[in-house]
Amino acid sequence: MTYLEFWPDLLIGKDEVFYLAREGKVRNVTLINITVLGIVFGLSNLLVALKISPDLPLQGKFALITPALFSVIGIVYMFVALAGFCLIYWAAAKAFGGPGGLWLVMDLIGLSAIPFWILAPMLNYYKNLRSSEPISLVVLLPIVLAFAWSFKLIRQSMVAGQGISEGKATLAVACMWIFSISSVYVFLP
Repeated sequence: MTYLEFWPDLLIGKDEVFYLAREGKVRNVTLINITVLGIVFGLSNLLVALKISPDLPLQGKFALITPALFSVIGIVYMFVALAGFCLIYWAAAKAFGGPGGLWLVMDLIGLSAIPFWILAPMLNYYKNLRSSEPISLVVLLPIVLAFAWSFKLIRQSMVAGQGISEGKATLAVACMWIFSISSVYVFLP
């Protein structure tokens, strides 16, 4: 199947997609999702940099080089961040009775990455440019909806990909989010 054929199933988190991850047949889809996430995150960093430093070079050859540089850095950053999240997911899956498997976990996380295309740049924008202001409904609503969507997809990936019951998967994902948010809070300046 091509990536575009997977697209509707990825958006709603169909079990069949996560079953294919158990067979190792969706690695290319996983890599595409994480790469797109990195590009979107990198471009959101570019927008933040342009707000902070409007004299950033974007003329001539830099019209391609600067966005490409930010995109590549975003891709690297997202692969590193998702590697950490994979370890948290793996630990939660093992704790609640799933088989774990780091490659399987990476595939399951990558298949669940689409909501982060919205969540990561919105949080990045708010954190870097608006953190001293009260959050507006225009920013809060997409963040909350993307968070709920990501929670649903990650939980479904645990149910279908790890064979965990819905109750245990809900508890596992809640623990993962609490741990992740607490870790970010501790390490943010």
